[in-house]
Amino acid sequence: MRASRRYLKAAAVIPLLASTMVVLTPGVAEAATCGQSWTDKDKTGYGYPAGPGDGSVVLHTGIYGDCPSLGTERGIKLWYHCYRVNSYGHTWTSVRMDGYNWSAWVYDAYLSNGGSVYPC
Repeated sequence: MRASRRYLKAAAVIPLLASTMVVLTPGVAEAATCGQSWTDKDKTGYGYPAGPGDGSVVLHTGIYGDCPSLGTERGIKLWYHCYRVNSYGHTWTSVRMDGYNWSAWVYDAYLSNGGSVYPC
């Protein structure tokens, strides 16, 4: 009888472990999805950093918070290219800082007007 109880406990733990592995999978996928492509479809759209706290935003290499940061900006005009939706359903806009020639991704909730309205 004890052996069957031990077996039942082990059988109950295996599905829990499997469900935990499924939940952790998106975190692994995030790192692989940095560096998304974009096109400049939003020729006139722009906004300003409006992140929590001091109003700054972190510039990322992709559409996830886990993607490498290119720095933090506050108070500079950000020209919009287009937006993408990540696997969590969050939208991120590809931006170019006014006066600079390189682009980054910013989480739309941290932009003054919600980001670009043009999908990439």
